[in-house]
Amino acid sequence: MQWEIINGTLVTPEEIIKEGSLTVSQDKIIKIGKRSIHDQKGIQIDLNGLIVFPGIIDGHDHLLGTYLPRVGDRKPYLNWLMWDNDLKSSPIYAERQQVESTDLYLLGGYRHLISGVTSVQDHIPHFVREMFRKNVPIRLIDKYTMAHAVCSFALPWGEIESEHQLAKENNIPFVTHCSEGFDEETKKSVSVLEKKDALSEHTVLIHGIAFSDEDIDLLYKNKVNVVWCPVSNLYMFGTTAPIKKLLEKNVNVCLGTDSPMSGSVNIFEEIYIAKKFYFEKYGTKLTSKKIVEMLTINPSRAFFRPDIGSLKQNNKADFIVIDGDPKQPYEAFTSMQYENIMLVVIDGIPKYADENFIPLFETLDIPFQKIKVAGSKKIIEGDVLGLLNRIKNSVNFDKKFDFLPIEPC
Repeated sequence: MQWEIINGTLVTPEEIIKEGSLTVSQDKIIKIGKRSIHDQKGIQIDLNGLIVFPGIIDGHDHLLGTYLPRVGDRKPYLNWLMWDNDLKSSPIYAERQQVESTDLYLLGGYRHLISGVTSVQDHIPHFVREMFRKNVPIRLIDKYTMAHAVCSFALPWGEIESEHQLAKENNIPFVTHCSEGFDEETKKSVSVLEKKDALSEHTVLIHGIAFSDEDIDLLYKNKVNVVWCPVSNLYMFGTTAPIKKLLEKNVNVCLGTDSPMSGSVNIFEEIYIAKKFYFEKYGTKLTSKKIVEMLTINPSRAFFRPDIGSLKQNNKADFIVIDGDPKQPYEAFTSMQYENIMLVVIDGIPKYADENFIPLFETLDIPFQKIKVAGSKKIIEGDVLGLLNRIKNSVNFDKKFDFLPIEPC
């Protein structure tokens, strides 16, 4: 069914369209403009000045690692393996193992959905992801090649040269952890990739906390993409990527939350810490517009998905509607919290919304649950309450998650 939103502040994000309208048909945006473009084929929703952004693209997560609390008794770590050893030997990991993997994926999906994230790059081999992706309420970026990390102690998730070559042949991204630590081998990660001829516009490097100036020059020269995960990096290592140098060199930088067992509770925390770290480290502000770009058009480019990350005709109808000051939309985006998320649409289907959007869900015949999220009345597609009850039964107590502050309404 065709439907339309009108009277919104549309952030494309290259431009701001005031009193804008957007028409959805099936899974695509078919019209976008300055004023109502409504015809009589569908329904019309008046946003009364609410702000519309493209759906958020999270550049890095491990959905099977969706659990809390964080683990790490010996931080700062020398490299990721030392943290992983602590994770695998912890009581909280044993607790997590009692939960079905399908439910961990659902938990991760709902964690992102209620914070406005519509697409995620889940760093895991394809054969694992394919077992669970059909049940996840958000989009998992599915076309990519990968290696786990650039080091001799990486997990056997793909061989660098062949995976990178396959990415180039198919015009898709090659994704790997890189420079995640400070041991001598890890610090040489970028030079290893150069020797393997695996630096290109297809390359997406996650973390990069040990990038040198020479490394950054190579990344810029080869049009390499970087996913910055400041919360996870600061938690595990006490520092993060040289982000100011990356941005000054015009490297394409995205933002990622990583697993909540080392990373952020949600994208709101990631945004807050990114801005806070940047100001405290460099004495200048990381602009809200740059943050928006790191979560929309930059990952669209990095992951070879021009059909998401922007509000434009014929793109996927992935967008979020937030409550904030329409005179300062970028600042509204970077300061939003759960109560500000009014509507989340993926592939043209409303997935989550404020209770005021119940008529839209009913008209489109989308089943939903009534819930409270951090005290605000919302509706959500699927059975998130059933998920929380299954996890309660799995671990034999009423497990609470800061990233899913949900209760029945």
